[in-house]
Amino acid sequence: MAKTLTPEQTAECAAIISTVDAVGFYADQRDWDRVKDQFSPSGAILDYRSMEGTGSEPAPQPREDIVAAWRTVLPGYDLTRHVMSNHQVTLNGDSAIVQSTIHATHLLDGEQWIFLGDYEHALEHTADGWKITRMTANMRGEIGNNDLSRLATEKVAAANGQVD
Repeated sequence: MAKTLTPEQTAECAAIISTVDAVGFYADQRDWDRVKDQFSPSGAILDYRSMEGTGSEPAPQPREDIVAAWRTVLPGYDLTRHVMSNHQVTLNGDSAIVQSTIHATHLLDGEQWIFLGDYEHALEHTADGWKITRMTANMRGEIGNNDLSRLATEKVAAANGQVD
């Protein structure tokens, strides 16, 4: 049976889910300042090992570097939509864990790549609200052309005058 939350806990859960959802929403809008603001000022760990096939623990990185990395690929797509749902929040004082499903659609030149899986976000409560300290992506499946990421990255590099 589900635990009954107090009104305060319900409000905290809503704020936490809003922070998690804002990352994808603002990334899709290319609003990089708002994306950056969802992460802890001290940085965060992004764990994409399930997608990259690497086994080493990722290191924390400044939130500015997270946004800079995403800016090298996401603007190369014609459209992206990162939709997270089925959020399960575990509150523990000034920290929280959120598990959610992800359906991320990436379109480029009439082709698509869809990432299907789940995320686990760790957050800390700060003076500026809830901030993400860790984001772990767990790929469960994919549909379409998974080479679109490389093509989008090349498109961004070409637009910036960077040639290999």
